[in-house]
Amino acid sequence: MAAEKSGKIKKQNPLTSRQHAFIRELAKGSTHRDAAIKAGYKAKHPDQVAHQALKGIQQKVPAVMDEVGLTDRVLIEEYLVPLLRAKETKFFKDGDKRINVAALGIRHTALDTAFKLRGRYAPRDPAEAAQFGIKVVVVDIPRPPKMIDVGNNGHKPPEDEE
Repeated sequence: MAAEKSGKIKKQNPLTSRQHAFIRELAKGSTHRDAAIKAGYKAKHPDQVAHQALKGIQQKVPAVMDEVGLTDRVLIEEYLVPLLRAKETKFFKDGDKRINVAALGIRHTALDTAFKLRGRYAPRDPAEAAQFGIKVVVVDIPRPPKMIDVGNNGHKPPEDEE
């Protein structure tokens, strides 16, 4: 009620308590199967339940990130762009020689992490990819037969007959 009086409305967390427990167990190092059981999911088919729980959480991650202020714009402007400009200093054995070069590993990891968190990679599962409405049709059209000059039974005349 105090939040309502101050004019601030608390946003409801889209994750369920079981999903929170599942994430906590994974963070502790539990396997997906064990984390699902410890989080209170049914133990009849724990591998399948864990998979479904992960999918449900992954679908909610963008909303959770937006809630805590990690919108696409913030991620890009405040974190991704600086990391994409990251440099590292290379030192050499002989003397004080050093150079600054692009930190390609840092840059790659920054991009990869941002895309994974926002779910921007194409799905690897063909069944899941079919849900996005992109369909590739490959048509194998045979080539027409090769044309052969049959005037001389397909042979060229000898060079000296011209």
